[in-house]
Amino acid sequence: MTRNFYRDPSRCERRRRLRQRKNRQGATLVEFAVVSNLLFMLIFGCIELSRLNMARNLAQDAAYYAARVAIVPGATAEEAKAEVTRLMGSLFSGGYEVNCPTLTDETEEVTVTVTVNFDEIAFFLPMFMGGVTFDATATMQTERYNGFFEAD
Repeated sequence: MTRNFYRDPSRCERRRRLRQRKNRQGATLVEFAVVSNLLFMLIFGCIELSRLNMARNLAQDAAYYAARVAIVPGATAEEAKAEVTRLMGSLFSGGYEVNCPTLTDETEEVTVTVTVNFDEIAFFLPMFMGGVTFDATATMQTERYNGFFEAD
Protein backbone atom coordinates (compact mmCIF):
# COMPACT_ATOMS: atom_id res chain seq x y z
CA MET A 1 0.00 0.00 0.00
CA THR A 2 1.50 3.27 -1.06
CA ARG A 3 0.59 6.66 0.30
CA ASN A 4 -0.17 9.52 -2.00
CA PHE A 5 2.55 12.03 -1.14
CA TYR A 6 0.54 15.11 -2.12
CA ARG A 7 -2.68 13.98 -0.49
CA ASP A 8 -1.21 13.24 2.92
CA PRO A 9 -3.41 15.31 5.31
CA SER A 10 -0.62 15.82 7.82
CA ARG A 11 1.68 17.27 5.14
CA CYS A 12 -1.02 19.63 3.84
CA GLU A 13 -1.74 20.75 7.37
CA ARG A 14 1.94 21.52 7.95
CA ARG A 15 2.10 23.62 4.78
CA ARG A 16 -1.00 25.58 5.80
CA ARG A 17 0.46 26.29 9.25
CA LEU A 18 3.76 27.41 7.72
CA ARG A 19 1.91 29.87 5.44
CA GLN A 20 -0.07 31.24 8.40
CA ARG A 21 3.10 31.68 10.45
CA LYS A 22 4.73 33.72 7.67
CA ASN A 23 1.65 35.94 7.45
CA ARG A 24 1.80 36.61 11.26
CA GLN A 25 5.32 38.06 11.32
CA GLY A 26 4.13 41.59 10.52
CA ALA A 27 1.37 41.40 13.13
CA THR A 28 3.86 40.33 15.79
CA LEU A 29 6.01 43.36 15.06
CA VAL A 30 3.02 45.71 15.34
CA GLU A 31 1.91 44.10 18.61
CA PHE A 32 5.42 44.46 20.03
CA ALA A 33 5.52 48.13 19.02
CA VAL A 34 2.28 48.78 20.92
CA VAL A 35 3.05 46.71 24.01
CA SER A 36 6.73 47.68 24.32
CA ASN A 37 5.83 51.33 24.99
CA LEU A 38 3.76 50.32 27.99
CA LEU A 39 6.39 47.85 29.12
CA PHE A 40 9.20 50.41 29.00
CA MET A 41 7.05 53.03 30.75
CA LEU A 42 6.33 50.53 33.51
CA ILE A 43 9.99 49.58 33.90
CA PHE A 44 11.24 53.19 33.96
CA GLY A 45 8.40 54.18 36.29
CA CYS A 46 9.43 51.47 38.75
CA ILE A 47 13.05 52.60 38.57
CA GLU A 48 12.03 56.22 39.13
CA LEU A 49 9.76 55.45 42.10
CA SER A 50 12.48 53.30 43.66
CA ARG A 51 14.96 56.14 43.24
CA LEU A 52 12.55 58.66 44.78
CA ASN A 53 11.90 56.32 47.71
CA MET A 54 15.66 56.07 48.17
CA ALA A 55 15.85 59.89 48.16
CA ARG A 56 13.12 60.07 50.80
CA ASN A 57 14.92 57.59 53.04
CA LEU A 58 18.25 59.34 52.53
CA ALA A 59 16.71 62.71 53.44
CA GLN A 60 15.27 61.23 56.64
CA ASP A 61 18.64 59.73 57.57
CA ALA A 62 20.43 62.98 56.75
CA ALA A 63 18.06 64.96 59.00
CA TYR A 64 18.53 62.43 61.81
CA TYR A 65 22.34 62.39 61.64
CA ALA A 66 22.50 66.18 61.32
CA ALA A 67 20.35 66.50 64.46
CA ARG A 68 22.71 64.11 66.26
CA VAL A 69 25.66 66.27 65.25
CA ALA A 70 23.85 69.41 66.44
CA ILE A 71 22.81 68.16 69.91
CA VAL A 72 26.39 67.94 71.17
CA PRO A 73 27.54 70.91 73.28
CA GLY A 74 29.44 73.43 71.17
CA ALA A 75 27.97 72.27 67.84
CA THR A 76 26.78 74.82 65.32
CA ALA A 77 24.03 74.91 62.71
CA GLU A 78 26.71 74.99 60.00
CA GLU A 79 28.05 71.63 61.19
CA ALA A 80 24.55 70.15 60.94
CA LYS A 81 24.13 71.56 57.44
CA ALA A 82 27.53 70.16 56.46
CA GLU A 83 26.44 66.72 57.67
CA VAL A 84 23.30 66.88 55.52
CA THR A 85 25.37 67.98 52.53
CA ARG A 86 27.81 65.13 53.10
CA LEU A 87 25.05 62.51 53.24
CA MET A 88 22.80 63.88 50.50
CA GLY A 89 25.84 64.55 48.30
CA SER A 90 26.49 60.83 48.14
CA LEU A 91 23.61 60.52 45.65
CA PHE A 92 22.46 63.99 44.65
CA SER A 93 24.38 67.10 43.68
CA GLY A 94 21.44 69.37 44.41
CA GLY A 95 17.68 69.49 44.71
CA TYR A 96 17.47 69.74 48.49
CA GLU A 97 17.44 72.47 51.13
CA VAL A 98 18.45 72.28 54.79
CA ASN A 99 16.82 74.26 57.58
CA CYS A 100 18.53 74.25 60.96
CA PRO A 101 17.97 77.16 63.36
CA THR A 102 20.88 78.92 65.01
CA LEU A 103 22.12 77.05 68.07
CA THR A 104 23.02 78.76 71.33
CA ASP A 105 23.95 77.56 74.82
CA GLU A 106 20.30 77.95 75.85
CA THR A 107 18.92 75.83 72.99
CA GLU A 108 17.10 72.83 74.47
CA GLU A 109 15.77 71.22 71.30
CA VAL A 110 17.25 70.93 67.81
CA THR A 111 15.07 70.49 64.73
CA VAL A 112 16.67 69.80 61.35
CA THR A 113 14.47 69.80 58.25
CA VAL A 114 15.58 68.57 54.83
CA THR A 115 13.30 69.54 51.93
CA VAL A 116 13.73 67.59 48.68
CA ASN A 117 12.30 68.86 45.40
CA PHE A 118 11.23 66.05 43.02
CA ASP A 119 11.58 68.26 39.94
CA GLU A 120 15.31 68.62 40.49
CA ILE A 121 16.21 65.00 41.32
CA ALA A 122 13.77 62.97 39.23
CA PHE A 123 14.31 61.80 35.67
CA PHE A 124 10.77 61.22 34.34
CA LEU A 125 8.24 62.12 37.03
CA PRO A 126 8.43 65.92 36.59
CA MET A 127 6.48 65.33 33.39
CA PHE A 128 3.65 63.82 35.44
CA MET A 129 4.05 65.19 38.99
CA GLY A 130 5.48 68.68 38.72
CA GLY A 131 6.09 70.72 41.86
CA VAL A 132 6.07 67.87 44.38
CA THR A 133 8.36 68.20 47.41
CA PHE A 134 8.71 66.34 50.66
CA ASP A 135 10.17 67.23 54.04
CA ALA A 136 12.15 65.04 56.40
CA THR A 137 12.38 66.38 59.94
CA ALA A 138 14.32 65.19 62.97
CA THR A 139 13.91 66.74 66.43
CA MET A 140 16.16 65.89 69.40
CA GLN A 141 16.85 67.20 72.89
CA THR A 142 20.25 68.80 73.29
CA GLU A 143 22.92 67.61 75.68
CA ARG A 144 23.68 71.13 76.89
CA TYR A 145 23.89 71.76 80.62
CA ASN A 146 21.22 74.18 81.73
CA GLY A 147 21.68 74.31 85.49
CA PHE A 148 20.07 71.15 86.80
CA PHE A 149 22.22 71.26 89.90
CA GLU A 150 22.58 74.42 91.89
CA ALA A 151 25.48 74.95 94.22
CA ASP A 152 24.57 75.77 97.82
